[in-house]
Amino acid sequence: MSNDAFLVRLTQIFRYSPDNVQLGAVFLNHRAGAHRIIILTTQNKLNCEPKVGQQWEITKELNYAVRQQEVSPGVYVNVWRFMEPKLKCVMPDNGSGFVAFLSAEKKFRGIGKVKAQLLWDAFRSDIFTMLCEKPDTPYKHDKTITNFDAIKIVLIREEVVSDLYKGFESYRNLRYSSQLVEWEIEEPIQRQIFRFADKDALTFLKENPYRLFSLGMRFQKVDMIAQKHFKISECNDIRLTAIVEYALRQWADNGHTVASWEDIKPTVSRLLNNDHQLTEKASQLTGDIIGFTRQADNYFVSGNYIFEKTIAKRFHSLSAKKRYWLADLDDAYNAAIPDGWVLEKAQALAVRMALVSHIFALSGGAGTGKTTTTRIIVDAYRRLGFTIYPVALSGKAARRFQQSIGIKTSTIARLLKEKHINDTNCVLMVDEASMLDAYTMWRLVTLFSNRTRIILIGDPHQLPPINAGFVLNDVIKSGVINHVELDVVRRQAATSSVPAYSQAIRNGQLPAALTTRDILFQEPVNNLIEDAVAAYTNYDSAMIIAATNATVRTMNEKLQASVNPDGELLDLTDMPVNAGNYTFRKGDPVVITLTRYTDDVQNGMLGVVTAVCPNEKFACTIELDDLDENGYRRSLNVDWELFEYLDLAYCLTLHKLQGSQAKNIIVILERGWLLDRSWLYTAVTRAESTVHIIGREIDFLYAVDRKGATDTRKTALAEMLKSECNMSCKEQKTGSNKQMLLKKVKSQVGSV
Repeated sequence: MSNDAFLVRLTQIFRYSPDNVQLGAVFLNHRAGAHRIIILTTQNKLNCEPKVGQQWEITKELNYAVRQQEVSPGVYVNVWRFMEPKLKCVMPDNGSGFVAFLSAEKKFRGIGKVKAQLLWDAFRSDIFTMLCEKPDTPYKHDKTITNFDAIKIVLIREEVVSDLYKGFESYRNLRYSSQLVEWEIEEPIQRQIFRFADKDALTFLKENPYRLFSLGMRFQKVDMIAQKHFKISECNDIRLTAIVEYALRQWADNGHTVASWEDIKPTVSRLLNNDHQLTEKASQLTGDIIGFTRQADNYFVSGNYIFEKTIAKRFHSLSAKKRYWLADLDDAYNAAIPDGWVLEKAQALAVRMALVSHIFALSGGAGTGKTTTTRIIVDAYRRLGFTIYPVALSGKAARRFQQSIGIKTSTIARLLKEKHINDTNCVLMVDEASMLDAYTMWRLVTLFSNRTRIILIGDPHQLPPINAGFVLNDVIKSGVINHVELDVVRRQAATSSVPAYSQAIRNGQLPAALTTRDILFQEPVNNLIEDAVAAYTNYDSAMIIAATNATVRTMNEKLQASVNPDGELLDLTDMPVNAGNYTFRKGDPVVITLTRYTDDVQNGMLGVVTAVCPNEKFACTIELDDLDENGYRRSLNVDWELFEYLDLAYCLTLHKLQGSQAKNIIVILERGWLLDRSWLYTAVTRAESTVHIIGREIDFLYAVDRKGATDTRKTALAEMLKSECNMSCKEQKTGSNKQMLLKKVKSQVGSV
């Protein structure tokens, strides 16, 4: 290592996002006394993903500051703060560094300080060369054994050696990473490149630098890199293909999975500076396997085409499987219905249809009895010996699903951690399936075997998925998958006006009256924000819903100042993270926007700040809106990584609340691109008791009149399902004709 560089060991990863990387470290080659180091940089300056225990070189430049921090009365440490230094991850060149590196990195399972020291004593720095080579490479000091065997002599257990090789994979390509840094490529994208191309990463990019966009880099930056570092001309087909893919991805960001040329032409033309000749040339392209594909006049991002095509084939194969109503089904059906219960006609049909179908959709508006029907379906299937896999997209929806059906549920994200599920008799049951996008459904169908039954439950008129696709809606719209809709309201009392009100909105009709006994419509007196703050104080418990993140932020800050101005402040002075998404006070309601299974925390989980005593490890303590096994609310110490995903929750966007209800709902009605009948319908149906709508009547009329995603989102799954069905019918007809011809030929031969 050069004397012109500091050598440090990472001790903490405070933040890790594209434009904000904050690392904690200590010196290894510099006598600094009691100290700690804060490194502030961005991902495009890194040559690998930072992990605790790694060694990094920092070029000595005048881009750091040193100040003293009091850690206890009269005791000070020097805090070194480096601002965007030149730095790179390096392999340890001594035993103590190697031991610290290996024992701190979680990927090296089964290797602690003792085994790490044994490895260093046996191989010294040769260990890095051995791990970069293939495991079956002959060991240079004894050609009769392999590198793997030599390491196994030290570590003894074969699985520990295998984990060592796997864990070292992310470090093998450090020699190539410096070139990628020169090309201004962020570390997460570097990892994607190596995953695709391994040691051929540089060639992979030289052939087509626009592959960076397919791997997740922003298009404008990719275009700059391609022209600056790879000398790609503006009219090159590689560039034109990438521009079409970019236009399709922009289109897909609005939820669509398929586009016509007219849908994407404006974006393509704009990126080509309205050059008509180049735009026409781009329209003739057919795509490539990574970027986009063209089927007749339909354009797809390649991934979305694969997702929907795979789903269509699986769903059709399941729908083609027949099961007749036999005595065992009748017994299970009757036993699953609790004594004294009388099902609506549609509910009874739904249960029977679910039991005979290998794929089935159950839909219905709020309060129509989907929960009751689902519970009976679950009970009947369990009596038949099936294993149930009940899931929902969000953590809160999964919890509610578990409470309603009485068996353990999971989020989809947690279920997808399984490698493969090959149960013979099992049912995948997805609640709140209106939120299910094509990619997530594709991952689910490829996780399970083709014998797994699938039941989708939801309300297709609620908000569509955030990502591309509209699986539940397409299944229903196709008409080729068994489906029952429940339309008799059961949840609210018969006198509640919420069901009729919401149904009118769903159908694009104005309710008979904007204000009813359970729904208050209020024209703004001052402005929306001030009126919502005033309304909030009129309820013992309420949740405010807004359409935009900007309004949510304003409402949260205003409500905190109004409702909790004297709460003890979370002071982040001299803390590892000096600013959160909000200023927090003790007593604030909060929402966690990250799923982390180690703490049993899921995206959308609500809580209240109960303690604000930050230290090196934790930012605050919150009491979760969730019960432990003893029925008490759980308490969670929020570390600095999780703190980045903590928001105030006086007010939420509708997407964060979908799948949940609150006793009283306050809806801020403001015109914007999100406001349509789907949004308003979903907002109103979040209420268990009362709804308070604040907005102008003209905006209410605008929302009811504006079609929702059910009518406007462009997807291909419904047509693919129909096509699979038609193709199957033709094959069956052809097969039948062949059988008839064969019989005719046989009869003729027999007569001869």
